[in-house]
Amino acid sequence: MSITWAICRRDLLAAFTTPLAWLVLACWSLLTNGVFVRTLERVHGTPGDEVPLAVDALYLGVFFLSLLAPAITMTSFAAERSQGTMQLLLTVPIREHQLVIGKFLASFLVLAALVVTTLVHPLVLLLVSQVNVPHLLAGYLGLLLACALYAALGTWISLLVDSPVAAYVLTFAAIAVLLIIGLAGSESWLHRVGEALGLGVRSGPFFRGEVRLGNVLYFAGGTAACLVMAHAALCARRIHG
Repeated sequence: MSITWAICRRDLLAAFTTPLAWLVLACWSLLTNGVFVRTLERVHGTPGDEVPLAVDALYLGVFFLSLLAPAITMTSFAAERSQGTMQLLLTVPIREHQLVIGKFLASFLVLAALVVTTLVHPLVLLLVSQVNVPHLLAGYLGLLLACALYAALGTWISLLVDSPVAAYVLTFAAIAVLLIIGLAGSESWLHRVGEALGLGVRSGPFFRGEVRLGNVLYFAGGTAACLVMAHAALCARRIHG
């Protein structure tokens, strides 16, 4: 565990000592605060209504992260190769699962830090409305589960390519497919596939205040599957060089 945390801490320090993480944070704050202002105006304009607080910002956060999360995860392994440190990393006595989990945790914690910045929203909303705490917690759970899936998916894809830019594009494309597939019309044969695999379909209930076991397992299973594939890819790279 200490080795895993050391890898995670190394990547966290690298992220926050470069402009990239701060640029992502600035973009995230601009987008979520913009949505929050609209929500605040709506709440202020309809006093007495029970409004799901901060749901708009959290729900749209799933889509905002489809653009921003790949910028964080693309540095997991692809940046190591572009900087020429990948071979050195593979020669140190570290187990593959420790390396994968450490990289995943670093990406997830950066994304979780973005989510934490939105906690100011319900604090401000306390001034104009009541806070539906269970509903809000369900929304945050959904957003954090999406962060975990994005981090695991990006970590895996970063192992498959040599360029951070390629890792960004492929990770964004994979997330976009998961989002778009859930938009298939009810008459399409893709509808059932979208209901099962669509990211928007699976995350939506969390932002309606509904925590369903099937949706939690979707994110947990997707995260675990990506980490298993990342572990297999790293083992193959270590064997074949």
